[in-house]
Amino acid sequence: MHPVLTVLDWYGVSRPIGSYGAMLVLALGCGAAVTLRATQRARLDVGAMISALAGAVGVGFVTAFLTTLLVSSLEHDSFQAGLAQPGITFYGGAIGGALGLAGFARVFGLDPMTALDTALPGLPLAHAIGRVGCFLGGCCYGAPSSRAWAVIYTDVLAPGAHPMLPRHPWPLYEAGCLLLLAALFVSGRRFASFPGRRAGTYVALYALVRLLLEPLRGDALRGLLLHGTCSVSQVIAAATGAAALGFLWHAKRAASRSPLCARAPQV
Repeated sequence: MHPVLTVLDWYGVSRPIGSYGAMLVLALGCGAAVTLRATQRARLDVGAMISALAGAVGVGFVTAFLTTLLVSSLEHDSFQAGLAQPGITFYGGAIGGALGLAGFARVFGLDPMTALDTALPGLPLAHAIGRVGCFLGGCCYGAPSSRAWAVIYTDVLAPGAHPMLPRHPWPLYEAGCLLLLAALFVSGRRFASFPGRRAGTYVALYALVRLLLEPLRGDALRGLLLHGTCSVSQVIAAATGAAALGFLWHAKRAASRSPLCARAPQV
């Protein structure tokens, strides 16, 4: 793989540009563009959504870093060891970003659930692009595999190259599933019978994807529990998936009792 995308020379100073960082910037740009386009189609306040997205990204990065720090510190029983292995965790960023988007949406005059619904399919699209960055950087690598499509990380900067074994291209597995989820939510009316249904459905579906794919990962930095039988992400996926199903059930019952439910779009 290619952890370093290119090296820029600026007045005698060489500055490497990481593939993961470049793909992360691309992911944020594409996700924001799709979300703002959906905001326009929904005739919502675009300026308010831009402000809410900016706040959500900031909160998401902070919680993603803190989640990684917490997992590493608990795993090594040392806060210093956690600081020695900096990184970001998607689930930590996603939860913090979602809460941040909902909170800032309310501050800027948008309905929180409507704002979360509007973030689809921008979120899974951005996540898919970010996973391609993981693949190029050699992180979040897969478990050893003898499949014909297994990959071998050879760049010494790639964590997956230690040791150099044929591995599942795990980031590409998840990227493919995320693109399917993004395609599922392209229609603005799909899963839109009540506010929050699109967001709740996505959380439940992504939790299922993560639970099914996680056993194919081979890196231990994500945090392993119960003597390595499950990961922290699997626990979070199970909890968020159950919470999403509970929310959908409760919201559907509330919508069915509303006098406006008969006029709600059924897709």
